Amino acid sequence: MSDTFWQIVSAVLMITGVTAMLLGIFGVYRFRYVLNRMHCASILDTLGMLCILLSLAAASLSLEFLPKLLLILLMLWIGSPIASHLVSRMEYRTDPEAEAQFKKEDRT
Repeated sequence: MSDTFWQIVSAVLMITGVTAMLLGIFGVYRFRYVLNRMHCASILDTLGMLCILLSLAAASLSLEFLPKLLLILLMLWIGSPIASHLVSRMEYRTDPEAEAQFKKEDRT
């Protein structure tokens, strides 16, 4: 396909990724509780970085950089859920007001 097509695809993906990043950053500052903020931060990691890295792959027009970009994405997708889980567990165990913030499910 032509270079113009891949430039347009790259631009659309980059705009989508940057928009997701800005909305995630806005949500991190907007919400009050840590777990809500973590949800917004996960949007940054998944959708934002996926679109930005795919945009870079489309802009390069070669397969030389594609494995490196996919490896970066894989590391982000592996590391982010682990870090989010540890932060949420720490918040739940150390916050004395956590019971009031979370609704308990009745699993009887």
